[in-house]
Amino acid sequence: MRVLFEGIDGCGKDTQIALLKKKMEITSFKYPTKQFSPIWDYLRNKEAVHPRGLFLLFLADIANEQKKMEETHSLSVIDRYVMSTIAYEVDEFSYGQAKDIVSDIGFIRPDIVFLLDLPAEVACSRKQEQKKNEGVPPDRYDLDVDYLSKVRNRFLMLKEDSFMCSRWVTLDATRPAEEIHTEILMMLKGQK
Repeated sequence: MRVLFEGIDGCGKDTQIALLKKKMEITSFKYPTKQFSPIWDYLRNKEAVHPRGLFLLFLADIANEQKKMEETHSLSVIDRYVMSTIAYEVDEFSYGQAKDIVSDIGFIRPDIVFLLDLPAEVACSRKQEQKKNEGVPPDRYDLDVDYLSKVRNRFLMLKEDSFMCSRWVTLDATRPAEEIHTEILMMLKGQK
């Protein structure tokens, strides 16, 4: 089974995946990977990348691990995927164009998508606190409320369209992490 976690920055994906790892044997995939350094340079505001190139870099990073994902027979947990690429690259491609490009490539489909949803203002506040505690500067998107609002809307559109997965579950990410985790566990146990 392939379980995907999506949502805007600060929604709690890392927290939920860490909680799952404590209770279940999983193989995890996290995007972007460290192999595509231009992506990280862009996210850290060290380099400019044309939006079309960025969209394709994110997709190439994910495509690079498709064989590995296909060969995994245990529970696979994916932290961001092609849905994030569509949601975050809102300025260069129309929603329809972005979906068509991703669909034409033929990426592996998840069995369930957990969309951790919260307002952009809450996400930015969480990321600001997290980065302050880590002693690192915020990434490109961490504090941009307007941009993250657009991204959130695209995620909700993808969910509405059941894009690449017939089972999208929207979870209110403003709730306590343990409460969300319990709900996720119940749904995953019902899937087996």
